[in-house]
Amino acid sequence: MDEKTASKAIESLRKGIPPDGMVREFTVGREEEIHDLSSRLKDNVGTALLLKANYGSGKTHLLRFIREEALENDYLVSTITIDSKSAVRFNRMDQVFGAICRNIEIPSYKQKGLKTFFNLLDKHSEKHWQKTIWKNISNNGKWDYSEELESPGMFLALRAWKTGDNNIKDLVEDWLYNTWTYQSQRKILFAELVYKQKKHFSDPRPEWKFYEDNVFVFNVQAYTQSWSALRDLNALTKALGYNGLIVLFDEFEDIITNMKNVAHQESAFWNLFTLYYGKKYPEKTFFAVTPEFEQKCKDRLKEKERFDFDLRRFDELPVYEMSPLEIKDLDTLIHKIIETHGKAYEWNPLKKLNGHTMNDLLEKLSKKRLQDRTRFVITEVVKFLDHHLEE
Repeated sequence: MDEKTASKAIESLRKGIPPDGMVREFTVGREEEIHDLSSRLKDNVGTALLLKANYGSGKTHLLRFIREEALENDYLVSTITIDSKSAVRFNRMDQVFGAICRNIEIPSYKQKGLKTFFNLLDKHSEKHWQKTIWKNISNNGKWDYSEELESPGMFLALRAWKTGDNNIKDLVEDWLYNTWTYQSQRKILFAELVYKQKKHFSDPRPEWKFYEDNVFVFNVQAYTQSWSALRDLNALTKALGYNGLIVLFDEFEDIITNMKNVAHQESAFWNLFTLYYGKKYPEKTFFAVTPEFEQKCKDRLKEKERFDFDLRRFDELPVYEMSPLEIKDLDTLIHKIIETHGKAYEWNPLKKLNGHTMNDLLEKLSKKRLQDRTRFVITEVVKFLDHHLEE
């Protein structure tokens, strides 16, 4: 770690949060648990996993840890913050799909989102179009239909992208990010993505067929096209040579706290179960929740007298819960922060501060209640070091 990297790390640690790209560096202790979590990325089982921790004690940290591990292991990652008040409602798979597209991250690429992903697909298809998957996606390069892609909307989007027209690219990107807002603009989509592209591609379907088949719509028939487009994203990811697309859901407790309509909550629960069963999306998904999440869901359904809902399904969901840090782990974390602070500001904290002072600090910090002790330790250590540096 050089001085510049260390300085950026300390700026983030002042807020109690390890910096992007260095989450694993500041993840200490619980080696067996961490190894188990990492190994889940390497198996071939696609399922949902609940990551349990109390507020302020590591749910988001676990997601960020998985993000770094996944990118390191050649997965694409999309991290979604569920927010029913800001058009990312988990009962709406069209909104979830749009958020996933918006947040796609590719190993070694700084820019995230659909533009980076589709540009990479475009280059890769040109170079490897004779490979079976690209021949099936493009029907031997003719692009009149696809044997590989399930979603007709995804096929149109990728085909239009190949024209290289930046205005078309902007339209495609906005459409897939916000498909529900184009519900009344299907004729515009047909004109721009199909009719005006006939000089590039021959499409045998008449205009009415696009509307009858809901080619431009992602929120009908139980969000069928949203699910198929999500599977296509995963298939296209693998066509690029990556291992798949992993989706991380932060603030998942939102479906209990902010979603007030119980019918919508039921739909959100079913979407969670669907991801667990792996039939509509075969890749891994991870959800940050509190330890009481399943019971809160059950209590909500009982409160609203939804007695037909099988509550036992919540007990089937796989759970990962990391134990609290022990004193020796906190000691390791403190010394990592000390080393980073020293590199950032070119001083030797251990030489200036005696062992007695550091032991007193560790004892003080270890008494903090478990729920938010880790973040408290990080911020207090940085504050302590800043103070002594100024002296």
